[in-house]
Order: sequence, then structure tokens, then C-alpha cells
Amino acid sequence: MAIAVMRKLRVAAVSYEEDKILDALSKTGAVEIKLLEEEENVSRPAVDAGALSARVEEAESALTELSSFSERYAREHKKEYKTEQDGFFIRYEEFIEALQKRNEAEELIGKVKEKAQARAKLGAELSALEKTVRAAEPYRNFEIPFSSFTNTARTRVFLGTVENVKPEMFASLTDACVKADGNVLLAVALKSCANETEEFLRGLEFTPCPFLKEKGTGKELYARLEREKRELLSLAEKNDEEEFALAGGLRLLKVYCDRVAYELEKATETNGKMLATERTILLEAYVPKGSEEEISSALSSVTDSAYFDFTDTEEDEMPPTLMKNSEVFKNFEAVTNLYSPPNAKEFDPTTIMGIFYSVFLGFIMGDVGYGLFMLLGGGFLWWKNRVRDNGLKRLAAVFAVGGVFAILWGILFNSFFGIGLLPVRVMPGLLAKDGQPDINWHILGIGIPALLVIALEIGVVQLFAGYVCRAIQSWRRGKVWDGILDGVVWAVFSLGVGIAIAGLVEELNMKILAIVGGITAGAMLLVAILTAGRREKLLGKFTKGFGAAYGIINYASDILSYARLYGLMLSGAVIAEIVSGYALTGYPTPDQIGMIESGNAGLIILGVFLLVAGHVLNLALSLLGAYIHDARLQYVEFYGRFYEGEGKLFAPLGSRHDHVFIVPKAYETKVLEAAKARK
Repeated sequence: MAIAVMRKLRVAAVSYEEDKILDALSKTGAVEIKLLEEEENVSRPAVDAGALSARVEEAESALTELSSFSERYAREHKKEYKTEQDGFFIRYEEFIEALQKRNEAEELIGKVKEKAQARAKLGAELSALEKTVRAAEPYRNFEIPFSSFTNTARTRVFLGTVENVKPEMFASLTDACVKADGNVLLAVALKSCANETEEFLRGLEFTPCPFLKEKGTGKELYARLEREKRELLSLAEKNDEEEFALAGGLRLLKVYCDRVAYELEKATETNGKMLATERTILLEAYVPKGSEEEISSALSSVTDSAYFDFTDTEEDEMPPTLMKNSEVFKNFEAVTNLYSPPNAKEFDPTTIMGIFYSVFLGFIMGDVGYGLFMLLGGGFLWWKNRVRDNGLKRLAAVFAVGGVFAILWGILFNSFFGIGLLPVRVMPGLLAKDGQPDINWHILGIGIPALLVIALEIGVVQLFAGYVCRAIQSWRRGKVWDGILDGVVWAVFSLGVGIAIAGLVEELNMKILAIVGGITAGAMLLVAILTAGRREKLLGKFTKGFGAAYGIINYASDILSYARLYGLMLSGAVIAEIVSGYALTGYPTPDQIGMIESGNAGLIILGVFLLVAGHVLNLALSLLGAYIHDARLQYVEFYGRFYEGEGKLFAPLGSRHDHVFIVPKAYETKVLEAAKARK
């Protein structure tokens, strides 16, 4: 539960060794280049990344085109299509050596571009041809040459199509000779009445024949167009087959895309932070304390002329944040980072938050069956992604750990998919069979569900922990009195509130706790009021003290926020009880017979469906609500006591990849052999 101490690496080297040095630093995965301020006689290295940027864009475009086309083609033609999905494993050496296959990759990119352009061109030609075929179809049986339908000295000929031709349409057309065959219409009119005939045909939505300049017949024209269409389709199919054959190069293309993107990162982001003279380069970088030996070894392996050393960061410097937690609680960093990463000057509360998050998650789910699903499902997903440090792996681990606590709470509540299997129950239950709270506790004569009181007490415990964290934060910075007065005092106040609440519960019969807790909380509140304005002048002391007293209202509101634990648990538990009751044991009273017990085949099938679908849906909805509201309690009620955040996560050089995952050395042999075996 600590943040790594950062040191600074300084490297001075000759310019021609820049690439070797940056690649060596990248391989360690422990170096983040920092911005150097410009000095006299030095400047930023000249960067002309236009061509490199264009190459990255062209490679990514070709990859997108080939991937989407190949997937679509395989699906439509029922072809076998195997390729590496994004995130596949490679060794660092293979990643670096990808530039040696530049010619092969660029040739593949050119072919993909060529095939895509050919497909677009053939598609346009085919679309235009199909339009022409549709226009020629009405004339497919014409055995008279189109050239025969020409105007004479005295007549004008109209040849075209009309939808839904009926003889009575032409009853009023007495000055023209009209003949119809299907939708095709031929009209011959004297030139003296040609305009009237044209106007009449226009009213029938007459479409003139576009082929009057053709020398052959309609039959010959249609046959030729169909032949051209088949040829175009054949060319298009051949082009598609050839492009699909290129899919074997997708792995190469993905590695190449990330490799060129890394070169672009070095040319722009890294060079933009370094300084250079005519012949030398100077860079500074943040490195975690403890990695100096590995970095020194990496640099020494590629250069014997570069000078480098390690120094401590300045007091007023804010380095990037690298959190160091155990393997279990490292996964909860995703929850913290979703709010805001801690800055490098504070301590990392992820472990403490992770414990509370898991306890709350388990309390909300509160069922052995649901906990088993969370543990097994989350554990399986974590195992599948154990090498990759990604969001899915971390979220799966969070749910798996929460599943352990859901099992523990489920045992205490005696709940297995909403059914009580144990002969005894340690904790109060949720509902009795009459729909009322199973156990009510009374505070000042008011009946309150026991589990609601327990949820509020859990909240008091977390507020207590929040103030302890505040004290630790101050003490780490040498502010002893701030830690005592702003942290310890309020932590003891919270302790007093929790004891007082327990003492007020009449069923516990420990009234002495109410007196002890009340005196403790009152005394601490008085101390907080008197010391709140210790840095202020007279009026400021009064207003600060009043603010501390008024803050009790906010404190009470924060405690009540933990009632959401009870509410979320209640909703999920009731649904689980109803689903299992109707399907198995009978509901709402024990004397009812469940669907599966009925012996009726239809009811048994319906009961099994209700059991599976109901619990799956309830589990999904409960998990979603628990994830969101549990996080809300951490961010507002817990982190609001002490957390600063606003940190910038440590981002090592060359650590961003879209398509490949470079396997850590510790996993390299095992992971790559497993990946090879799967193929």
C-alpha cells in the first residue's frame, strides 16, 4: 500500500546511439522520459515525423481494411478464418526486429490497398452495369434492331416503357398509332401532333428507351450486358479471393503497426522532451527506485560511450505515480484510478479501500450461491488474463475477492440462493415470511431493521478508517498536530458515535455503551470546535469552530449514506427468495409446493427456467448496482476524508500497444509455449 519512490535518470550520449539507447530503456519497462527545460546552446532534436506519421496511418488503414474484409468474406463464404486477436503475445525481440520485415509489411500494405481500390472500382462498375441491365430488361425479347425506331420526314417515333399498361389509356389518343407489349410501348405520331403525343405520354410517366443508338437488337443487347455482368462478377470474386488470401499476413501487419507507432512515439513525444547539441543528446527520465541496476545493465549492453547517472527528485517536483500493492489488492487500483490516481506525495489507500470495497460488495450480495458464482467466474476470467494487466483482469479479480466475502456473509445470513440451509443463523435475517423485517432493533423506542443498524455501524467503521488515513497523511509530511487534531480527534469521535449507536439498541441491553460513546464523541467534538480555527485570527477562529459544529449534520448524512448497503442487499435477497421459493420450496408460505416439486412436467420445466433465468438476472443486476454504489461510498464518504488524487500514472517508454502484448520475461517461456500449443 505504497507509492514507488521515483528517481531521475540522466543520460548524455552521441546522437547516432539515440535509437539503441531508447530501445534498451524501453525494454526495461521502467523508464518514463520527462520534459527537459531548454538551456543555452542546446535545443530540441529536429523532428520530421510527417513521413512516419503517414506510414502509421497507412499501415493502420490497411490493417483495418484487411481485418474487416477477411472477417466478412469468411462469414459470407463459410471459409475458415484464423488470425491473432488483438493483445496476442510476442517476445520483445520479435517486436524490435519487426522493422527488419519492413519490405514484406509494406508490400502487403500495398497489395491490400490495391485490392481494396480494385474492389471499389469493380463495385462501382457493377452497380452502373446492373442499372443498365435493369433498363434493358423490358427489351430483352426485341428482335428488331433499335435503329429501326427512327423518325421519318413526317412522323415521330416514341419507344419506351410505361408501368401498368392498359389499352383504355390510349382511347383519347386519336392522332397517333400505339402498340404495347408488356410494359414496352411504341407510339408513332405525325409531326403535326407530336407535341401533344409527347405531353400525353409524359402524363403516363413514360420512360424513353435509352438504347436507340444501339445497332443491334434488344435481345442481343441484353445478352451482351448479362455477359459483361458475369465477367465483372468473376473479376470481383477473383479479387476478393486474392485479398482474402492476404489475411495470412495479419499477424505481421499488427506487429508492424505497433512497431511503427513506437518509432513515431520516439520521434515525436520522446524527442520533444529531450535536448540536443550538434552531436549529442541529453535526456532525463523517471525510474522507480530499485530498478537502477536493471537500467544500468540495459544501457551498458548497447553503449560504452554514454554517460548516465541516477539522482533523487527535487522536493517541489511531482513525479508520476507507480502504485505498489500486493497481487490481490493490485487489482483494486482500477477502482481508485477510475476516481483519480493518487499523487506521488501521498500514500496509496488502495489496500484499505480494497478491504472495505470487498466487505461492502459481499454484504450487498450476501448469499453463498451468488458468492460462489462471483468467485469461480471472476477467478476464471482473472486466470485467463493473468499475464495481461488489463481492465478485464482487474475487474474479474475484484468480483472474485468480493465473492469470498459474499460467501462469508451468506453463511452468517444463512442464505444459499435465497434458501436457508443451515439449522442456525448467526446474523439477523432480512425478511420473515410475512414480508416484515425478520428482526427489528429498537432505538429510543423506534423499531429499525437490525441489518440497517449493522450497515450504519459498518459505515462508522469506514469513516473512522478515513480519519486515521488523514492522520497518517499528515504525519508522513511532518505535520504532527494536524494529524492529531484533524485526524485522530475525528477518528475517536467516530469511534464514540459507533459505540453510542450500539449502546442505544435496546435489544443489546448495554446502555453503558451509550453513555461512554456519547461522552467520547462529545469531548472529541468540543476539541474539534476549539481547534478548528487554530491558524485563523479572532473572527476566523469563531467561524471555523462554527463550521466544525455544523459539520456534524454532514457527518450524520454521510453515515446515513451507508443505508444503501442495506437497501441494495434487501432488493437482491428478496428477489432471490422469491425465485427460489416459487421454483423450489413454495412461496410465500412453506406449505405451498414449488414448481419443481409439483411433479407436473410443464411446471418442472418452467421452474427450472425460472430458477436459472431469475438468479442469473438477479446476480447481474445486483452486481451492477453493488459495483456502482460501493464505488460511490469509497469515493465520497471514504476518500472525501483525506484523499487528494490528481496524480499522473507512470507510463514507461514504449508501453502503449494497440495490437500486441509483450510478454514479461518471467512469463515468457510458459506463455509462448501455451499460445503455440493452442494453435
